[in-house]
Amino acid sequence: MMSPREIKRRKIAVLLRYRKSKNSTRVKTDHRTIHSSGDGFKARIQEQLKTSRWYMPLLKICGPVIASRMYKKRIHTLLRKYSAKHTILNIGSGPDYYYGRKDIINVDIFPFREIDVIADAADLPFASNCADFVICKSLLEHVEDPSRVVREIHRVLKPGGTFLSFVPFIQPYHAAPSDYHRFTITGVKNMFASFRKSEVGIGSGPTSGMLWTGVEWLAIAFSFRSKTVHDMLFMLVMVVLSPLKLFDLLFAEYPNAETIASGFYVVAVK
Repeated sequence: MMSPREIKRRKIAVLLRYRKSKNSTRVKTDHRTIHSSGDGFKARIQEQLKTSRWYMPLLKICGPVIASRMYKKRIHTLLRKYSAKHTILNIGSGPDYYYGRKDIINVDIFPFREIDVIADAADLPFASNCADFVICKSLLEHVEDPSRVVREIHRVLKPGGTFLSFVPFIQPYHAAPSDYHRFTITGVKNMFASFRKSEVGIGSGPTSGMLWTGVEWLAIAFSFRSKTVHDMLFMLVMVVLSPLKLFDLLFAEYPNAETIASGFYVVAVK
């Protein structure tokens, strides 16, 4: 009987088109060379944390954003629907196994230890109609042409396959390593118009957006024009104030919360 790792390797072998991508990026395989968080003191701390297993748990606890109850419900429903026998891609996964699922094929432009395939999201090295389920969380704001990435994900999905995404609306600039876009609820619906059906909802509510923006304002105001002081204050104040995001478990379901929501989730079917 094949091990789960061997099954995953065989899935990847079947998916790959074995073509040289026109827009492929050559990345060193030494994880110590990764620079995925911009520059400055805060970015250096993030880079160090990303090489440890504590990065995602710390981000979940101390970060400014909390997923809405509806978004979490959609995630768990889809993860129950798509098991290890299905082909699941996580595009722009970063240093994480999505909800601990090691059967999911992680794709990223940076060679973190958890990555299975290093590739550009805008030019995936996979055959068309090959994936049952594609996840793309908090990536589209970091690419120059998000519509192109959405088209590429649509291409690799099987007919009837599902795409799950989270995109930001009210969030400060956060380079990873760059940051280009924010999305209104109308803009999100338009971007996924090529799918047979789609659902757009509040992925993270208004408190998360205001908390992140407020912490950024406080760090700027009391930084004395020092970027290092700003970064240190930002991290300190964020840890102290992060419990406030729990208000979004309630406020994300209020009418008009979408007008200043931190971000939106999308569930789209090809």
